[in-house]
Amino acid sequence: MKNNNSLDFYQKNWPLIVKLLQVDKTHCIHHGYYEKGIHSHIKSVQNMNDFVARLLKLDSKKKQISQVLDAGCGIGGTVIHLAKKYPKINFIGITNVPEHIDIARNLAKENQVEINTDFLLEDFMETSFSSNKFNAIYLIESAGYSQKKQALIHEMNRILKPGGTLFIIDCFRTDLQFNQFLKKIFILFCKGWGLPNLIKLEEMKDNLKTEGFNEIKTRNLTKNVRRTIIFGNVISIRYIFSIIIRKIIDGKNYKMGEDQDLLALTFLLSAILGLKKGITYNAVIAVK
Repeated sequence: MKNNNSLDFYQKNWPLIVKLLQVDKTHCIHHGYYEKGIHSHIKSVQNMNDFVARLLKLDSKKKQISQVLDAGCGIGGTVIHLAKKYPKINFIGITNVPEHIDIARNLAKENQVEINTDFLLEDFMETSFSSNKFNAIYLIESAGYSQKKQALIHEMNRILKPGGTLFIIDCFRTDLQFNQFLKKIFILFCKGWGLPNLIKLEEMKDNLKTEGFNEIKTRNLTKNVRRTIIFGNVISIRYIFSIIIRKIIDGKNYKMGEDQDLLALTFLLSAILGLKKGITYNAVIAVK
C-alpha cells in the first residue's frame, strides 16, 4: 500500500512551498505554533518543534528515550532542531521524496548533527524497520497524505515499542455539514495541499483505539496556528492575483483545480473553513 500523494504534491509545488512557508529559512514545512512571546513566523516554526519535544517529554530522565522517528520529515528541519537540543537521542527522518533526503543530509552536516541523525527514503505506509524499534514517533502535517489512515496507524504501532508514544499534528474535519459553497472550498483546499482526504478527529481516535493505543489525548491548536495562515495569505497575494487574472482571461474555460498556483489559495481557503468551523488543527497523542 504505497503512498504517492505527498511525493506528487511536493515534486509539483516545491518552489512555491519554499516561498509561502519560508522553508529556506526554517527548513520546515509546517505551521508555526504561536503563543506568548512568539512574534515571528520563523520563531513560531521553531516553537512548534519545541512543542513536539515537550509533548513527547524528550527531556525526561525516566523514559530513557533513545530512538525517535519523524514520519514525513520533509527536508529534516524538525529532526535537526531536536537533534541539536537532545544530542543523546538518535533521530531518524523518513520521506518518500528523494530530493528531500539529499537536502536533509546536507543540512545535518552543516548543523553538525550527523552523529545522532539519519534520513532515509521510506514510505511510511510500509517501512522497512523492524517491529518495536522506536520509543517515540511523530507526524507533523504528514498523516493527512495517507489514503488509509487506519493502515498508517497500524504501521506506526508495529514499529513503536510497547509504552512508546505516537504524536500526530494535523488538520481534521469537523461535524459541520458543508453547503454547496463550502463543499467547493473544501475540495479546493484538499486539492491545493495534495490531500486525498481529511478525517474527523473522532475517527482518528477510533483508529488509534482499534490498533490498541491508550491514554489518547487531544489538543486544539487552531488558535495557535492562525497567524501562520495570515502570514501565508500575505505572502501569496501576488499569486492570488495571477489566478484571478487567468480566470478573467480564460472565462468559463478556466479550471481552478488545475491552476499551477492553486496552493497559494490554500491559506485563504483554510481561513474560510476555519472561520466556518469546517476544519480544525489538532494535536493527538497516544501511548502503545
